[in-house]
Amino acid sequence: MPERSTVRVGLAGLLALAATYGLGRQAYGLFVPDFRAEFTIGLDTVGYVAGAAQLGYLLATVATGVIEARFGPRLPVVAGCVLLAVGAVLVATAQTTVPLAVGVILAGTSAGGAWAPFSDAVAERVPEGRRRRALALVNAGSPAGLLIASLLVAVTGSSWRLAWVAFALVGVAAAAVNAVVLPSGAPDRVNAAGQGWSGLMAPAAVRLFVVAALASMTSGAYFAYAPEAAQAAGLPTWIGAAMWGALGLSGLAVGAFGGEIADRFALGRPLAVTWLALAAALASLQAVAGTPAGALASAAVFGVAFTTGFAFIAMWSQEVFPDRPTTGFTATIVCIAAGFALGPVLYGVVATSAGRAVAPLAAAVPALVAAVLSVVPPGRRRSLS
Repeated sequence: MPERSTVRVGLAGLLALAATYGLGRQAYGLFVPDFRAEFTIGLDTVGYVAGAAQLGYLLATVATGVIEARFGPRLPVVAGCVLLAVGAVLVATAQTTVPLAVGVILAGTSAGGAWAPFSDAVAERVPEGRRRRALALVNAGSPAGLLIASLLVAVTGSSWRLAWVAFALVGVAAAAVNAVVLPSGAPDRVNAAGQGWSGLMAPAAVRLFVVAALASMTSGAYFAYAPEAAQAAGLPTWIGAAMWGALGLSGLAVGAFGGEIADRFALGRPLAVTWLALAAALASLQAVAGTPAGALASAAVFGVAFTTGFAFIAMWSQEVFPDRPTTGFTATIVCIAAGFALGPVLYGVVATSAGRAVAPLAAAVPALVAAVLSVVPPGRRRSLS
């Protein structure tokens, strides 16, 4: 039965993250060209809306840490999926910029309830030797959602509102599945003291938080602007959906095996490689975005790096916080959310003030720093466990 529990929890998490992360939080960039054309918004506004969505995600993540400690994983995950559905409906029916922005922000906020609780769900329901596999499967929901988004865009064409209606339906389905699969009630394996926020400034935790925030800055910029950059370089409108399809497919194909990679090579060097690839995908975007092959290659590389890298972050967090997985991972996600909020703003401001050629280079720098900080394998250091 251990394998069954691994797959059951892993697939429930995959669906929740596909809805809230892949669709609600990360598919925004895919629709930026349509939003700009219909609502006449500038690049800086695109960045501000993306940043506000990430801020909502950050606040929801903090709230989730408190709610999950008292009520268990089910409530915050189901609530996040429902919030995604509500936000998607607002976007689908928006006639002016304000409801559009509110819908995007709610959709982005929804992810704050969906990821951290699976640290406890996996710790409670999955045997120790299979937890990395389960966490990698949960994390694969993000690229799976992007793949779904790209297919929906391809099917709906210029009728982007229909895609967001479908997003809402996926959110409802994810809420129903997780209401059945996930446990309710405070986690049994974590005592009350373990749920506190003390001890989160230990050196091992600080390095984890800094690496997560830096990598998220580069990731946030890519998600917000990559399709727009490709279309601005002269490529047709279908390129955005194709890029997100390549990103989702490559991320799902490799990221689901993040547990096996970590078991074989530990975490440090694979983390450094993923962040270098993350930086390369964004830094080269302006140079390669003018050709379909280049744009798709950039998205595919980013998909592998993003999905695998953040699966490693989830595993690293469990090693740093073995006795309070959700509390520790909630703090990690707060740092991730901060990075995602700052990244699009950084890109948009630099693009507006210094030009499109400079913005990808500037936004790639944080991932390069994260790679340097990840070189020492955290999985092999007692101080990080």
